Amino acid sequence: MNYLILLTKNTWNFPVFGPIWNFIVTFLGLVMNTIYGFLDKIGIPSIGLAIILFTLVTRIILFPTSLKQQKSSRMMQIMQPEIKAVQEKYKNMSDQASMMAQQAEMRAIYEKYGTSMTAGCLPLVLQMPIIFALYRIIMNIPAYVPAVKTIYENVSSAIGGADAAKALVSFGEENGLKAVLKTLHNLGLDDPQKYDSTAVHNFVIDFLYKLNPSQWAKLPELFPQASSVIETASAKSAEINSFLGLNLSTAPSAYGLTPNIYWLIPILAGLTQWASTMLMQKQTMPQSAEGDQSAQMMKSMNIMMPLMSVWFCFSFASGIGLYWIASSLFMLLQQLLLNWYFGKKSNEQLLQEAMAKANEKRAKRGLPPIDEKSIENRLKSMQAKEDSEEKNRLERIAKQSQKTKDSTEYYNRNAKEGSLASKANMVQLYNEKHEKKS
Repeated sequence: MNYLILLTKNTWNFPVFGPIWNFIVTFLGLVMNTIYGFLDKIGIPSIGLAIILFTLVTRIILFPTSLKQQKSSRMMQIMQPEIKAVQEKYKNMSDQASMMAQQAEMRAIYEKYGTSMTAGCLPLVLQMPIIFALYRIIMNIPAYVPAVKTIYENVSSAIGGADAAKALVSFGEENGLKAVLKTLHNLGLDDPQKYDSTAVHNFVIDFLYKLNPSQWAKLPELFPQASSVIETASAKSAEINSFLGLNLSTAPSAYGLTPNIYWLIPILAGLTQWASTMLMQKQTMPQSAEGDQSAQMMKSMNIMMPLMSVWFCFSFASGIGLYWIASSLFMLLQQLLLNWYFGKKSNEQLLQEAMAKANEKRAKRGLPPIDEKSIENRLKSMQAKEDSEEKNRLERIAKQSQKTKDSTEYYNRNAKEGSLASKANMVQLYNEKHEKKS
């Protein structure tokens, strides 16, 4: 594993995922390298096409988690009336006993439908490290595709490698690349003791990969001794980054706010993401929940996320936008497939399948199978126990109230209430009562 890959991985630090993150990035990097290598062999060295195929492969890898998440969402629709009934039942109860009873009833409902409280969250948790890894690879393809790295490595060696870093920093500041330099720690010059010459050389490669054609055209003026190598690399970079007339290393923001063809990237990214999220919401959100606060929040997110996509794809290189569009389109097709698949199944079929799968797991653990009747009986038993406890509590309160009432009537029967005589009489009667007992 080369040092550039290690640097790239360390750029995004995810201690929560740890070794899992490193494994996922390495594996997906090999996938990207394989796809690009295949395209190069058949005479189509295109980063754009490689990104699209790479996105397709990763969506296929993630499909089982999407299927599980969709199934969990459908089950939640079926369970929602019973869940809401339990929540309403304990709405104003905050004591520990009530909270424990609510949790027990909720667990019983989930068991009844053969699912769990974490079933909907787990697929998302599994997808997170993969999605982060995808962005890491798309943003730093040279770190994972040696054939691409070689193009920029030749230039880095020709201009002096680490010794050229200071000149490139000035070049970047003058040509609108301050944000790129910041992510690359000013090509390692921010902390010379931390980054050795090899690390700086790799930063230079990352920097060169992010240059657009107009910036490449200015580079020979800075390094005239390496002009032929720069021109060759510039032509090769333009070739591999060319996709449908666009250069994927160029950000739509490079032309300011002047409308141009690159604006299609962020616009299509926003529209495709909006379409895929709306289609997903139509399937997963029950109509009865449209007025709920959570539903309103979801609708707001469905507007905000596409707008954020537009902004990010406008600011970053067009290669990121192409990935975003491809990902949203594949998710759209996937959602249509899932909607068709689940549209053929009734709620009863889904319930039976879920319970059958849950019983298989219980059988492996030596537990008896569950069925709807046994769960309902358990819920009735829990309800009867709660009713009995509540009845006993009310009886205790009633008895205590009666004792208080009898005591008050006994001590105040011969005197006007609140008078000094009544208080004196109360003491006397108290003494008489206890003298008779003794």
